[in-house]
Amino acid sequence: MEFTLVDSRDDLSAMVEVLNVSHGTVAKDFGFTKENNPSNNAFIDASTLKAQLNKGIDLYAMSMNGKVIGCIAIEKSTKEMNTFYIEKVSVIPAFRNQGYGVKLMDFATSRIKESGGKNVSIALIDSHTTLKRWYSSQGFIETGTKVFEHLPFRVCFMNKAL
Repeated sequence: MEFTLVDSRDDLSAMVEVLNVSHGTVAKDFGFTKENNPSNNAFIDASTLKAQLNKGIDLYAMSMNGKVIGCIAIEKSTKEMNTFYIEKVSVIPAFRNQGYGVKLMDFATSRIKESGGKNVSIALIDSHTTLKRWYSSQGFIETGTKVFEHLPFRVCFMNKAL
């Protein structure tokens, strides 16, 4: 298992594919399309990803035997002291339910601690009960929900103190 920081100058095609495929299953399950949820990672392209990386998001690729099988992003909060956000948690479907998602989360949490982080915050689809349970099993606690006009779902926020 290898974790590599992705640079915005890299060829982002492998990362875009991981994000599209991983989030594509969720988009399909929840009826998301590029029209009703254009910011979903199921529809991200290289230029959008590059712009996000250039704004300070750290994206890490998880590879096994030279093949990228997942990724995770970390972003430092500019509003909340010692708080970081975990985003883009992705494992391609063929490698799901084998502990790789937990390895991604453990890696990100470790990086956040090394950076002085005390709190981790995540946002997810409120009605995605399976994912909520998965985050809860890792110590995350639901802190609230919010409706955003541009999204076709209610967002659930969860936090974990480190």
